Amino acid sequence: MKIALLILCISMSTVSAAQTPETAAKDYFDALAKSDKKALVDVVHEPSATQIGKSIIAASPMFRRSGDTGFFEMIFDRVPSAAEIEAMSPVQAFAENMCEPTPPEEDSPTTRTILGSVAEGDSLAHVVYRVNGMPNLSEKSRDVLTCVKQNESWRVVVSPRVWDAYMNFMLQPAMARLSGKKAEQSDAPESASRGKFEMEDLPRGPGDR
Repeated sequence: MKIALLILCISMSTVSAAQTPETAAKDYFDALAKSDKKALVDVVHEPSATQIGKSIIAASPMFRRSGDTGFFEMIFDRVPSAAEIEAMSPVQAFAENMCEPTPPEEDSPTTRTILGSVAEGDSLAHVVYRVNGMPNLSEKSRDVLTCVKQNESWRVVVSPRVWDAYMNFMLQPAMARLSGKKAEQSDAPESASRGKFEMEDLPRGPGDR
């Protein structure tokens, strides 16, 4: 009986070690879609996520500035407190902000189909996937995720370009809500003629003063 259990454990470990770049990419997309922060931390390449997470932590004081919290809550659904951010590791800060805060639109869901991968040696591969339903992209846009083998498991390398694209995607509904809010609050004709929003409506960084 003990021998059988030992063989079963060895088999399970072999399956885990045989994870492919395509599996890592699928786990990454699933974690984003489900807002599963723990799963996201487990599948990303830690050094790349750490780099982005450090930038998020450095910028976090701006999230708490007077008058700015409401704007960022439209993007992230909830802005963590200063104490929460201070307690986060850079990778946790990355996962906190990268996970999609709201469920996808049922009438226009974003789907990602993995097409295959191109290997560069034993520990580096590039996964090609197709995106459907993403705003401002062609109907069948293709993109690439880079994966590396870390501790015998494939992980997704998160580039700053991916973070920038994600933030641009998340900003769109926030800007739309901000525009609608301004329209509701504007009673005077001259206010209504100003358009969607002015630059003073946006949170300002330290260099904007």
